[in-house]
Amino acid sequence: MVQYDRIIIILLAVIITVPVILKSRPSRPVPASAAFYVTTSSRGYVRVSGDVRHPGVYPISANMLTIDAIKMAEPLNPASGLILKDKEKFVVGNGTAIKVLRKPGSGSELFFGSMSTAHRIVLGIPLDINAMAAEDFERIPGIGPVLAKRIIEYRQINGGKLEVKDLILIDGIGEKKYLALKKYCNKL
Repeated sequence: MVQYDRIIIILLAVIITVPVILKSRPSRPVPASAAFYVTTSSRGYVRVSGDVRHPGVYPISANMLTIDAIKMAEPLNPASGLILKDKEKFVVGNGTAIKVLRKPGSGSELFFGSMSTAHRIVLGIPLDINAMAAEDFERIPGIGPVLAKRIIEYRQINGGKLEVKDLILIDGIGEKKYLALKKYCNKL
């Protein structure tokens, strides 16, 4: 009987110890997110291209730094390091495009821009109607070449600046079309 008590105590000890040991082990590193990965905690998206292992579109959080976004895409030459200088503290925003190019010798050079209108529409990133060309407006559902040309002309006549509320004043944009356009230009 005493021997059975010892076996039961040992079994209980093993049953309690195994989960504790397994939970205390460090987990495997999580690989970088792939393009178009959707997460609820993201504050936007950034596109990283150029000399990186995994070019693509990555979710970003508020106040994410340039270096953090680039590390997600894994630069091809990490041993040489990235030469960022003042750009290291550049906070990437929703819709930022970063191109990483290796420099001869060591380091990489960074180029910043904005994602294309098509990418912005697919990802739900607000459009900048003051920076868009007629072809960009044509990518928006319900806007054809004629209406896109009118929007550009209206913007030029009014000093090169256009606010979302001004779209209703353009010939060919009624209330229904204005409401549809407004959702592409305002923060979703």
